Amino acid sequence: MYIKRTQIINYGPIDRLDITFPFEGDTPKPVVLVGENGSGKSILLSHIVNGLISAKDLIYPDTPEVEKDKVYKIRSGFYIKSKKEFYFARVDFQDGLFIEEIRSEHPKETYQNPPAELTGQEAQAAWGKMEQKDHDYLDPNIYSKETQIRDIFSRNCVLYFPPNRFEEPAWLNEENLMAKAEYIDLRHMVGHTDRKIINYSPLHDNQNWLFEVIYDRAAFEAAARGYNVPVKDSKVPLFLPFLYYSGQATSIYEIALQIVRSIIKEGPNIRFGIGERHNRVVSVQGESGQLVPNIFQLSSGETSLLNLFLSILRDFDLSSSSLTKAEDIRGIVIVDEIDLHLHVAHQYTILPQLMKMFPNVQFVVTTHSPLFVLGMKNVFGEDGFALHRLPHGQQISPEEFSEFGSAYQSFTDTRKFSDDIRTAIKNAQKPIVFAEGATDVKYLQRAAELLGRSELLGRVELKDGGGFGNLDNIWKNYKQFAEVIHQRMVLLYDCDKPKPFENNGSLFRRNIPLQSDHPVKKGIENLFSQSTLEKALKDKDTLIDITPEHSATKRGKTVTIPEKWEVHDDEKTNLCNWLCESGTVEDFQHFQTVFELLEEALGGDSN
Repeated sequence: MYIKRTQIINYGPIDRLDITFPFEGDTPKPVVLVGENGSGKSILLSHIVNGLISAKDLIYPDTPEVEKDKVYKIRSGFYIKSKKEFYFARVDFQDGLFIEEIRSEHPKETYQNPPAELTGQEAQAAWGKMEQKDHDYLDPNIYSKETQIRDIFSRNCVLYFPPNRFEEPAWLNEENLMAKAEYIDLRHMVGHTDRKIINYSPLHDNQNWLFEVIYDRAAFEAAARGYNVPVKDSKVPLFLPFLYYSGQATSIYEIALQIVRSIIKEGPNIRFGIGERHNRVVSVQGESGQLVPNIFQLSSGETSLLNLFLSILRDFDLSSSSLTKAEDIRGIVIVDEIDLHLHVAHQYTILPQLMKMFPNVQFVVTTHSPLFVLGMKNVFGEDGFALHRLPHGQQISPEEFSEFGSAYQSFTDTRKFSDDIRTAIKNAQKPIVFAEGATDVKYLQRAAELLGRSELLGRVELKDGGGFGNLDNIWKNYKQFAEVIHQRMVLLYDCDKPKPFENNGSLFRRNIPLQSDHPVKKGIENLFSQSTLEKALKDKDTLIDITPEHSATKRGKTVTIPEKWEVHDDEKTNLCNWLCESGTVEDFQHFQTVFELLEEALGGDSN
């Protein structure tokens, strides 16, 4: 059972989203969802999880994961996007299964025609199914597929790990520290299951299951084998026996060991141990002895990884499918904030490698971590997984993930200043101009070509300063030494970070003047007129975000909020590339103010 497609229109922060889940033949590729807080990542997951829980409750009504006659995700008009008339959401699974819902602001009979934004075959069909007096319609077609759903759940792993999952550390919870492994009490009854989709803190369950796996391996799958060793001056060889294990419990045990060895880097001879009869705790043993006396004493990050991947093993083991290797496991695993609690090494290396162990599991995860995304690229390859940015759901490359810029900004505030900047200043043969970012450098170079100012830029070394914060660092750390800097140095700020024009010996600080009649008020893009930006939008409508003029209530008064144009961080490079390739002299005319500013700061210095 895999997810094929999800569609959302006008739900919460999401205007319109349509994601097709990728496969390599029959093998699912991981799907990674990124975006700022409030962009709708958890909302998208909630629609998928709601469909899975609705399907499970159909065949296991005696063990629901939500209260009887309730749903996992509330259907409410409050989720209709502001100033819209309806929302629509649909998740398609394999084998023709789906769950969809539509909700209008008012009863359907009050609409002379369907809302204009109601486009797409599935959304229009859902509107047609809604009764005239209703403003809400839910269709999980799974309710007519009970036999099919039962077969799917009996053969697949289906798990969801919410963002509020956690295990209290042993030092905080004596019950965890003293927790003993117990035999699992499985009830084989129609309408009942011991398997859960939602996993908050499954370490107790995982410990008990692992204890049974270890016990079954030792009690039922051990066998002796031996070989003869010749003995000098004797006609009778010495028989040397050795113990080996074979069977399904042994196979599962070996997969579990692979997981633990990936998490705890202590060599290949790690194994599990079980305490004495009156202290049945599961420990981790190494060549030199006990590494972890009780798996509840693992760190939060180690526990998070162990729980995730042991839960996959445990859930599939409790299914009716045969399990002899990790590749046997099929199903859906959904993880909200997969990088939760994890050290950067776990995010970058270990987590993607563990996911790679389960090629037939469809992982759908959210993250804020650029290191995890980069690790996925290294382990799976750029085409081996899909990265989608919300709220629009467009597929992007790892390098387009905006958190890379934020992470690099933090990095440049420290290391870039002490390394790159220091080296550039020391080795400079010409005056240095530090702009705020890489796109600023590219814009200035192209403007110089178009406006005949290449001679001016040829007199300087134009550098990416790594953001306005790093320019502040340069000013703060070098102004007391400005008299001994052998080359002039100009710090060039964008219009939205106003700084006083200051000269301090060879160090100069300047602001690009604000073009108040231009629509974009932040960044060097403020130098482009509305007509120029409209040309770019005609070619690619995602380059600029436009918020129309609207009314708002502030402290009891209605005020008019003017139209707002913004260039999202993820689109800065794309817009820069378009303008530098397609822009004309007229488009770049306002860069003359920057060149005049640089001429003033550089004076007659031609070194």
